[in-house]
Amino acid sequence: MKYIFGLVCICSVLFSSCTLETPEDPSNKNEVEIQEYIKLKNLTLKKSPEGLHYQTPTLRVDVKIVGELVTFHYKMSLLDGKIIDSTSRTKNINRSLVWGVNTSQSLFSLPLSLLNEGESGLFVIPSALAFGSSQLGDVPAFSVIVLELTIDAIRNEAAQIALIEKTYGIENPERLSNGLVFKKLVANPTGAAVSADAPVLVNYTGRLSYSYVHSDVSGAFVYNPIFGSGTLGTPTVPFVLSQNNLIPGFTEALKKMRAGEKAAVIIPYSLGYGTAGNSAIPGYSPLYFEISVIAP
Repeated sequence: MKYIFGLVCICSVLFSSCTLETPEDPSNKNEVEIQEYIKLKNLTLKKSPEGLHYQTPTLRVDVKIVGELVTFHYKMSLLDGKIIDSTSRTKNINRSLVWGVNTSQSLFSLPLSLLNEGESGLFVIPSALAFGSSQLGDVPAFSVIVLELTIDAIRNEAAQIALIEKTYGIENPERLSNGLVFKKLVANPTGAAVSADAPVLVNYTGRLSYSYVHSDVSGAFVYNPIFGSGTLGTPTVPFVLSQNNLIPGFTEALKKMRAGEKAAVIIPYSLGYGTAGNSAIPGYSPLYFEISVIAP
């Protein structure tokens, strides 16, 4: 008991003259790290009100419009130079982002907002504007990120549709007043027309106007524009248009087809998933479908 009492007394004396160590504020630590990096690299950087340090070629930046597609290349690294992510020009792998859609938490949003089309910039991003307290793979928590970024293109919907037509060789299509672009690739004038109650099978492949990294049906990572493919209906239970709720553009395209035909269809976002999008497709996205109609 005397031994325990003695420890208590000693601890009481020590505690009276000691305090618990206060954890260092990550933002303060980041700023020190950034300043050391700037000095080491002999850089001249500006600082945004949000705390982003940056170097860009111009003072005036064109305002980007919600729904525009911003396509860019980047290299992302830590302060010690370790590359943690990048696109690839040699492999033609870039990144695209629909402006103003689910970008409020994107690490790229603020840097992109400071560049015009065709411009490059250097950005030193504190952890509060990057990955914060999360450890992601080899990226430690509270890491400062160095981002080299170039905007290759900024496209509105009309420019995206034109790009789809060029990419897939869609020449002289029919252009409807509501914006739907339609071109028969295989015609079958004697085939049964698709009507509200006509049973058919429909094969389709849907693509965005840009490629992106995602998992295919096997779970492997791929880089392409395909967001979905499959068959509507089965030989025993055919697809019936009136019994299914499809996006308006897809429905309208089917009504222009017959069994045995294949068509290329570009659907403006107003006839697709609108400004809200869905789980796989961002809002404001025009969609490209190749559709085949098969008699059951």
